[in-house]
Amino acid sequence: MNQEIVLYLVREIERIMVEENAEYVNAFASALYVACVAANQMGMGKENFLLNCETLFDHDKREQMKELQ
Repeated sequence: MNQEIVLYLVREIERIMVEENAEYVNAFASALYVACVAANQMGMGKENFLLNCETLFDHDKREQMKELQ
């Protein structure tokens, strides 16, 4: 998937959550649900889904650490 499309979709989801004043727990649950549905629609197995989640989580942590420096 094109990185620009991914970024656009993430920002759209973020915009909707901000407009709806979604609390953290609801925003997290919604984002996770969307990820699970998308993975299932693409035929992604559980192990591959979890591996992708781990990769994204680790990448985000590294980016957060860079911002703190």
